[in-house]
Amino acid sequence: MEIEKSDERHYSVTIMRSLPLSDQLHEANAVLCTEAAEDESVFLERSETRNGHIVLLYRLCRREKGVRKG
Repeated sequence: MEIEKSDERHYSVTIMRSLPLSDQLHEANAVLCTEAAEDESVFLERSETRNGHIVLLYRLCRREKGVRKG
């Protein structure tokens, strides 16, 4: 698995065929959630195929401060 930061808010994760997908996603989530600030959420925007590998494209998005209704 390879994680690349393309800019301050966008990451791409290249999934390797030789490793279990669940293990790779667990590791990617741990890295991305560590990178995210307390007021940011991590979103999977889309997936695409590059050179025969699945690439997941994530975006960090700052949450608006507000009152939670409940």
